[in-house]
Amino acid sequence: KSHSAARALFSVRRAMTGIDYSRFDAIEDSDDEKPKQAAQTTAAPPVKPHCHNCHETISKPLRCGVCKTAAYCSAKCQKDDWPYHKRTCKKPEPPKAKEPPAARKAPASADAEKRSARQQEEDKVVEEETLTWYRHREWKPENEPKKEFCPAPISAEEAAAVAEDPAAPQRAGSAWNVAGTWEEKDVTDRARKTLKEKLSGLPDVEAASGVIFSEVDGSVEGDASKPVIRGKMRHIFDLSFKIKVVLKWTASGGQQQVEGTISVSDFTNDTFAEGVLSPPVVELSLKENRLDGARRAAITDAIGARNWPPQAGTVMAHVATRMASWAQDYQLES
Repeated sequence: KSHSAARALFSVRRAMTGIDYSRFDAIEDSDDEKPKQAAQTTAAPPVKPHCHNCHETISKPLRCGVCKTAAYCSAKCQKDDWPYHKRTCKKPEPPKAKEPPAARKAPASADAEKRSARQQEEDKVVEEETLTWYRHREWKPENEPKKEFCPAPISAEEAAAVAEDPAAPQRAGSAWNVAGTWEEKDVTDRARKTLKEKLSGLPDVEAASGVIFSEVDGSVEGDASKPVIRGKMRHIFDLSFKIKVVLKWTASGGQQQVEGTISVSDFTNDTFAEGVLSPPVVELSLKENRLDGARRAAITDAIGARNWPPQAGTVMAHVATRMASWAQDYQLES
């Protein structure tokens, strides 16, 4: 009504003043001024079930006899879907019986009683005790003086008697490690030095109408230690080294020579152990590529770096003998 009156007023003013108010003719009533219409609620149509196998809409579904939820259009669809539906099919749980009001209120009252008792315990005032001893000690001072917790000393004569007792178990390691727990001694520097000394002075080997000279090239690398485990000393090492080889022979053009290097790695304490197959890694590299096939094959066979244990009379056979001798000496060292 208010809009109708406003429009009539605008029409009169436009006629009297000659002003064009036509731009206000398209004004619509706001939502607040529109007549309220009663909301009509329409019930949603019921959803028809569909087949659990072929997904076709069905009017008279056949329910699964176990879970009562899966619907099928025919017995054939139910049979076809059973290998997949049986993974999730289970009998519905029966509804829980409702407890009477008195039984439901009982736990609340019991909890309230517990909280009340706990609050009373917290409200008690406890007098602080002046402690002159440590609670974690087994001994509490009473009338005797304070005791010092320390090991009982023994005399030098008693210690010597224990050490010389033949019935006492013999254990390796330091004197302080009587219990035979873990103890390790690093002997890397000594092992490197002794192995290099053992490999010095290797004999010459004749090959390909010449002589092969060999010597240690550089220093020995790796680690060596002697740990004591459960009262027994182990001799552990993992070393690597290089042997320089030089073949010299006389040809029509004068004296010729070929240089090469034998690299030996993974030389461990299991290399010469009985019943253990742990050969080292041996690699041969020759610097001269102009050798003919026959001479190269003769040099390679004379060095013997292809097989382990190496063939007797080869350079590596002499090296392996020195390695075995050093490993035996290393086992005897303390």
